[in-house]
Amino acid sequence: MRAKYSIGVVASLLAAATAALAAPCPPVVTALAAKVAALRGLTSSFAPPCTLVAPAGLPRELDRKLRHDLPIAPEEFIEALVRSGFVDGDPSTIYKRLLDFYSSQVLGFYEPGADELVVVNGPGAAQAESSLVWAHELEHAVQEHRFHLPSRLLAMRDDGDEQRAASAVAEGEAMLVMFLVTTPSADAAALEQAERAVREQAHALGTPTGVPAYFVADLVFPYTVGFSAVLRTYRAGGWPAVDRLLARPPTTTSELLHPDRTAPPGRVAAAQLPPAPAGYEEVLTDTVGEWGLAFLLGRPMDARQADALAAGWDGDRLRLARDKADPGRWALAWRIQARTVAARGELENALRRELPGLLVHLAPPGAPPLSWVASGRTLEVRAAWPTGQRRPRSPS
Repeated sequence: MRAKYSIGVVASLLAAATAALAAPCPPVVTALAAKVAALRGLTSSFAPPCTLVAPAGLPRELDRKLRHDLPIAPEEFIEALVRSGFVDGDPSTIYKRLLDFYSSQVLGFYEPGADELVVVNGPGAAQAESSLVWAHELEHAVQEHRFHLPSRLLAMRDDGDEQRAASAVAEGEAMLVMFLVTTPSADAAALEQAERAVREQAHALGTPTGVPAYFVADLVFPYTVGFSAVLRTYRAGGWPAVDRLLARPPTTTSELLHPDRTAPPGRVAAAQLPPAPAGYEEVLTDTVGEWGLAFLLGRPMDARQADALAAGWDGDRLRLARDKADPGRWALAWRIQARTVAARGELENALRRELPGLLVHLAPPGAPPLSWVASGRTLEVRAAWPTGQRRPRSPS
């Protein structure tokens, strides 16, 4: 599961803010556009227009756009994260703090639908120091012109793990372009130093008051893991290899976390999950992915142990449903496939131990009733799920 559109420093998480004023781009943006285009081989005219938005109006615009782009309302999406154990707190309060947090981080972002840069009309927009941000966002425009990657990301509404993996490639490549455009003399040693610096800054990044750690970790992932993945590709094959990566990004976070693996990751289809029970309505069906599984297990466990367990992931699908008569009661069905039978057993032991505590908000009061079915590499768990519904057959 994900905080929708984690691409960019809120760039594609925001995706657009249209109640704004068309205006000339700041000179630093205009100057950088030619450099970015030259570095990335864009031969046609490249000068995305700019649109200004007032700082005070940014949270309102972000709210409007998120409500348009998310598959469900933002508060409901956050509630789904609370119910399934990823975050704690009141969804409406968390959402307000998130908007404030994201708004405080943004100088501007690329909006693929209008092919324009949205610029927060503040003193920082025209400063030379902002060139790193503008080079980064201009490269997202190049990604759209050449590969339609930002638009493809926005269309990945039903698979959060795929979206997170693809956004990591988009962010990592924009980080590389940002660095090379603003530091033309950079060599291999400088790139290694930049990679270390990004990771160190990410580890040092604090969690703002009232913002759950999940959202900070989700925001950081594309910049750290994505930058490393793109650098690895760039070192191996230069820009042609990076172009191939942008054209066909990985479909799972597992592929990014384990670049040494050659076998393609598995898939769990939504049809393998039970439909919403009678009297319930489906709220969300999504893929948690290896990154999400590691985060969830890492809440009550040591992070390294959680990462090791999640490394056995080979596909999953999770469905959340809500009682129509009692909206405070939710139910969960989650089907997970592991790489080996042994990995499934270790993961099952951990989930049996930790899920009751993580799901205390699913159907209060207290931990929900859980049922388990394991077969071969596959594990299915249902929490607070009404009984009497036939399970799909599990492959051996």
